[in-house]
Amino acid sequence: MIVPSYFQELASSQSMQFLLDASQQNLQEKTLWRKYLNLGLPQVSLTFDSAIGRERIEAAASIVDSDASAPLRSRNKLELYKGKIPAIKEAFKMTQDEMRQLEMLRTMNLNGTSDSLISFLNKDLQEAAVSGDKRVDIMLLQAMSTLKINVNATNNPDGVIYGEIDLLAKSYQKQGVPVVWTDAANADPITDIMNFTQWAWGTKGIQFGMMTMSYDMWLNFIKSAKVKTWLASFFNIGKGTSSFAITLDNVNMALSANKLPTIDIINHVSHIEKDGKPTFYKAFDVNAVSFMPMGKIGTLFNAVSMEKLHPVESVSYADFGPTLLKKYAENNPLTEFTEMEMNAFPSVDVDRIFILTTNVVQASFEG
Repeated sequence: MIVPSYFQELASSQSMQFLLDASQQNLQEKTLWRKYLNLGLPQVSLTFDSAIGRERIEAAASIVDSDASAPLRSRNKLELYKGKIPAIKEAFKMTQDEMRQLEMLRTMNLNGTSDSLISFLNKDLQEAAVSGDKRVDIMLLQAMSTLKINVNATNNPDGVIYGEIDLLAKSYQKQGVPVVWTDAANADPITDIMNFTQWAWGTKGIQFGMMTMSYDMWLNFIKSAKVKTWLASFFNIGKGTSSFAITLDNVNMALSANKLPTIDIINHVSHIEKDGKPTFYKAFDVNAVSFMPMGKIGTLFNAVSMEKLHPVESVSYADFGPTLLKKYAENNPLTEFTEMEMNAFPSVDVDRIFILTTNVVQASFEG
């Protein structure tokens, strides 16, 4: 049976909202999607018809039927529900040891006790608040770097394995390179970038404002002998000696001066649990260089939770962007829960994203 939170008035809806509002900027900076996606207006209900169509989406929390109860962390599961947006849900359960510590704090009438209780409350509240955002990040980075979403045993270890989900981009939006970029002596990334952007503009009418690459790819890029030569020719015109630093700022200065897209580095690792043990997953393809417009590349579609429209008695609620946070307890046995629900999906304009796959040899661009 659901009963009010063991935190009593500290876990009221007003108190929870205050804690989230006070940490809003810090929490938003923990995830990436706001940099690339606009937040759509919340709807009462949404379908995928206006986004992509059929979707089978990975979640490190879980994406479940919106009618299902929230799965506990480490029990992630993926389901396909055609026609309606998936719900990202996760519940954080306090252990019995934590409940005992909480009981001790409640019975001690000492200075600082309230601060300790708030710290207890805020830990799970903040973790739950960004849980859905992190799942959106994984989906977004996969879409940006592969034009697909891949649900496999690595990124969904406790759930159903669906494999690659095509986001319906054209085949010509992914191209290879004459020499793989890991070949530092012979690869020519700058010429590849020039040729690719010229080809995209001349044959597809597409212009790019930036190119995103993984930090791993950036390290390969700056090791290239021909990149170093190109930078030296840019920074040392008229100088008797060669002196320049290979930094992102300097590289982007040279690219911008040559009317080429500037580089945005993705250095993002997702934490995923398997059997309660942490693993780490890179959602952005380390071999991809994604060319796209400057600014936003899509919208985060989202719907209002039915529970927000029809609140449950004894449950406290707060909002963090499109995420609904819930706090409550159960009395048999007495257990405290912090739960999140996000009815959302990143709708990426894949038609405006083109990719150089730098580990695939291809003599010329096709399509």
